[in-house]
Amino acid sequence: MKKTQVEWTELLSKVDVLEPLSPEQLGWVAQKTLGRSFQKGESIYIPGDVGEVVFLLLSGRVRLFAMVRQKELTFDVVRAGAIFGEASLMERTQNEYAQALSFVKVGLFELDSFWSLLRENVEVNARVIKTLGERSRLTRGRMTDIALKESPSRLAALVLDLVEDEGVVTREGFYRVATHYTHEELASMIGLKRVAVTRAFGTLQDHNFVQLRRRQIYVTDLAGLKRVALGD
Repeated sequence: MKKTQVEWTELLSKVDVLEPLSPEQLGWVAQKTLGRSFQKGESIYIPGDVGEVVFLLLSGRVRLFAMVRQKELTFDVVRAGAIFGEASLMERTQNEYAQALSFVKVGLFELDSFWSLLRENVEVNARVIKTLGERSRLTRGRMTDIALKESPSRLAALVLDLVEDEGVVTREGFYRVATHYTHEELASMIGLKRVAVTRAFGTLQDHNFVQLRRRQIYVTDLAGLKRVALGD
């Protein structure tokens, strides 16, 4: 993926953790970053890959997942502007898969240069710590849900996460999840089979907590969905 310096700087300026940087600093980052493209379904990395770069998602969506009890468990779906592949920051090999959910453009930022940036810029450092903390919380929450909750509660908790991450308020005052997810994709996020997700959606719709319109999720009763997510 060939880009001019100006184009690279513009793309990198949209990465959340890099937003505090000046144009000159972004130009330096651009010099240390290699661009790559991946087609939908292609693996970006797999468990065991040695982390020598930090991944900056410049466009598209990427799924982060692992194999748990011979099933795929999606920990997160990251969108343009996010960093991922943070195992390299802890000097570990990757223990998860990263798969392109669409055509994606990724910046591979040299690890040594990334560490230099963190040491020199307090705000970037703080943003990275916040991002990694939120992702860790999300992963722990998903694992807890799988261990302790029934299918409707797991699905309700997931929908709430999606609303928080990408929810759009409609004219009716409902919340719409912006991205279209298949039942299979949702199932992989909460350790269920597709048919179990379909049944759980039926339960939530019967109680008027959610609606499915044109294969998109609408939350019509946020408070009720929160009660279900807690197992009440």
